[in-house]
Amino acid sequence: MTEARTKLIVAGIAAAALAPMLTFAQDQSETPRIDALEARLNDERTLFNATLGVQEEDDELFELGRLVAMGGAENGGSGMACITCHGGKGQGDGAGAFPRLAGLPGWYSYKQLNDYASGDRPNEVMSGIAQRLTDREREAVAAYYAAVEAPVVGPMPPADQELLQWGGQLAAVGNAEKGIPACVNCHGPQGTGNPPSVPYLAGQYANYMVYQLELWKEGVRDNDAMDVMSAIASKMTNEDMRAVSEYYYRVHNPLTTSDDG
Repeated sequence: MTEARTKLIVAGIAAAALAPMLTFAQDQSETPRIDALEARLNDERTLFNATLGVQEEDDELFELGRLVAMGGAENGGSGMACITCHGGKGQGDGAGAFPRLAGLPGWYSYKQLNDYASGDRPNEVMSGIAQRLTDREREAVAAYYAAVEAPVVGPMPPADQELLQWGGQLAAVGNAEKGIPACVNCHGPQGTGNPPSVPYLAGQYANYMVYQLELWKEGVRDNDAMDVMSAIASKMTNEDMRAVSEYYYRVHNPLTTSDDG
């Protein structure tokens, strides 16, 4: 068993154990109301970000997504509430297992849920949850989180400036000697993503990004088109992974980040 796979299982077990204790995320009043989502969808980019192209997006879809996020899935319950780990606004908690969902492209999140359900993206916690969601519920909750914004959980820890400089270089131009392409080629000039299929990096938690790069490198995760991320991660050292992750964590993402706490 690879080290990354072992860590994946351990993290899954830890997440399951921690979920009932993460009460900060269980306040349903934190979840945006539908009228707030409608206001957000007046912005063309936000609307495109939340459009999956599977079925027509409407108030009913977003209301269902909000319900699923709060634990109201047809075959679930409070133990399947997204807000338990990811928060009502999709802010996550900064841990490697609980990323930000706020503002992730809807189609991307929908695909990840399908991959969790099929086993193409193995995860001890998410696979079971995704399998119990209906296809409509996966679509709905993906669209819901695509339309919300959230503050970054802080405070942001200090980081070595040389490490951040190296991360910024990898992000902007890559490293020709190692054969590492620039992150901006796919994730955009500011790391804000490229909907519908490429997620943002800017503002995502460093620990989560490091963890995912490790999974790509070990071959535990390989659910992207043409194995691009596996090929890139295989050329990265641990320092490279930490550097680019810490850099992007500190890049402000105005498209998904609110100022309220």
